[in-house]
Amino acid sequence: MKKPRVTAKDVAKRAGVSAATVSMILNGKEGSKFPERTCRRVIDACNELGYMRSSVSKAAALENKVLVAITPTLSNLYYVHMVEAMQRRAKELGYSLLAFNTFREISQETRILQICNQIPFAGMFFLYPPENNLLLQQVNWTKPTIHIYDKNVHNNADILELDGFRVGTIIGEYLMGLGHERIALVTSTFETKQVTRIRRLEGLRSVYEAHGLDPVQSVLACSPEQELPELKTPPEGYELGYLIAKRLIDRGESVTAFVAVNDMIAIGVMDAILDAGKRIPGDYSVCGCDNTSVSKYKAISLTSVECYARQTGREAVDILIRKIESGSNASELGDSPDGITRIEYFPKLIVRKSTGPRERRTLPK
Repeated sequence: MKKPRVTAKDVAKRAGVSAATVSMILNGKEGSKFPERTCRRVIDACNELGYMRSSVSKAAALENKVLVAITPTLSNLYYVHMVEAMQRRAKELGYSLLAFNTFREISQETRILQICNQIPFAGMFFLYPPENNLLLQQVNWTKPTIHIYDKNVHNNADILELDGFRVGTIIGEYLMGLGHERIALVTSTFETKQVTRIRRLEGLRSVYEAHGLDPVQSVLACSPEQELPELKTPPEGYELGYLIAKRLIDRGESVTAFVAVNDMIAIGVMDAILDAGKRIPGDYSVCGCDNTSVSKYKAISLTSVECYARQTGREAVDILIRKIESGSNASELGDSPDGITRIEYFPKLIVRKSTGPRERRTLPK
């Protein structure tokens, strides 16, 4: 005998709430807010009774309220902070945001773009320069798209720009002022279209060259390709910083400061220095990038460059939703202006205890 179908009324009775409450909780109805314990009772009742909702929302309705963000990695807290800010702002404006992580792999990026071409969404964010230009063009032709990455990468798109070169010059001038004449940039791979780390290296070296030093000898570029060639799949974040810094310290490399392309790499560098029995900043100064939450911890106190990830994320959502919601009206008027949006926040150095003047000591040759 066929079991009777479980209804929303059955769920309401089991949870001790009204059928309307069940409907609003399961549909995530805008403006409806229930205590967490009430929501849990409803969900538990659904699970216990085996309640299955029929699809009541058409794809077109979903499409109007769903945004997509594609990020290269979530091992870097810069992207975590930005995506979280985007999700919060999207929620405030009545939208949902789905975040995808490519793990910096072209095959994964292609798979994600193919998935996105098959699901309903209203607009998209790229938090890095995408590799698959063909699929990117297909998305750009059909959906509003906002790009968030380094200057001069994409010249014909709505973009919130970062200036990796400026970040490099800010750090370079600061470390030169402290007397650090030979430093190491610790970074993930240079073999990518994500040029921010390359531009930071160029910014650093431009400062040392302007001060009459050999830029290549004064600013070492330490990536997995150079320092960890034996690793088929090099790590990211903390572990990458630790391994590269340990290798430089073990071989007695004559640097007095480390610059990391992000804060998690910088913290790995700091631990490698401490494990080697060295002092921060007495023996080595360490500077990160992005001024993420961990850099502010008193036990870490990492000098870092503020790149405004959260503010950028919120602003990007505002721009995209304005484009989405004004698109149909503008097309009806027939007189909407052509153009693109370009926004840039200027980076700022936040000095903490991980950096200090170079101690005059005899360096290994």
